Amino acid sequence: MTQTGVWIGVDICKRFLDVYIPGKPPLRFANDADGRRALAEHLRSRCVRGVVLEATGGLEREVLAALISAEVPASIVNPARVRAFAEGTGQLAKTDRIDAKVLAAYGAYMQPPPSALPSSARAKLKELIGYRAQIGAEITARSAQLKLYRSDGLKARAQAALEALRHERREIEREIEALIESTAELAQPFRILTSVPAVGTIVGATLLVEMAELGSRGRRPIAALGGLAPFPCDSGERKGYRAIRGGRADVRTALFNAARVAIQHNPVIKAFYERLRAKGKPGKVALVAAMHKLLTILNAMIRSGRTWQPVRPLHT
Repeated sequence: MTQTGVWIGVDICKRFLDVYIPGKPPLRFANDADGRRALAEHLRSRCVRGVVLEATGGLEREVLAALISAEVPASIVNPARVRAFAEGTGQLAKTDRIDAKVLAAYGAYMQPPPSALPSSARAKLKELIGYRAQIGAEITARSAQLKLYRSDGLKARAQAALEALRHERREIEREIEALIESTAELAQPFRILTSVPAVGTIVGATLLVEMAELGSRGRRPIAALGGLAPFPCDSGERKGYRAIRGGRADVRTALFNAARVAIQHNPVIKAFYERLRAKGKPGKVALVAAMHKLLTILNAMIRSGRTWQPVRPLHT
């Protein structure tokens, strides 16, 4: 496929797909199977460098699938970055047609790489993890509410509802494990990830679906994807505080949970954390550094295809 051509923006909503092709009148297609197929065929006949789509709560997946099926390169991009790009260029107005034009301009400037369509197993795993997270949030909220009730009857009903939610969460976790073990592309990396002390089923599954780049990127790019790369904030002679920012929030949350366990039960991460604390590093700084080190280790293990090797004590 040719690498020359124009960047095209497609703004997605539940009912419509608004399309901007530079130098052409705006187009609109229905966001249904026929409309997505018509869009893909329309773009297939053109010289397209790339189609830019925003991540839109999952609505973008079927559009991406239609474009890939028609051999049209397409990229899913972060909507927050696109909005910042629009405001940086003075585009403050926001409509579907304007958004499609902004997406095309963003593509021409940033030239994002084509996105890959996740396998059906990975897509299902992502949905299961998201559903489990929703159940977890509801359990947290209901547990807080339970403490406020005075009526014994209401407390009993709320407790029963909590038990039902906890049971459903356990069922989802069993389904997650079964799906991974029955899928070759997931089972092997999952066994590698979960061989590390402190990396459990949910952390391993989250990394599988939210960080497919594990093992294929260097330690610095993978840290940036995980939101664990410290960025400088310097100006002139002033040396600002280095802080982490950006990255994938779900990955960072999973690594935070894993690191909290690792500083207690993983000998490598525990020793690393304790060295930093002994040097006077604040607890939060040392914990973030432990998250960074844990991610670096996991990345190297996936790259080499090796499971965790226990640290052997030195003979005296």
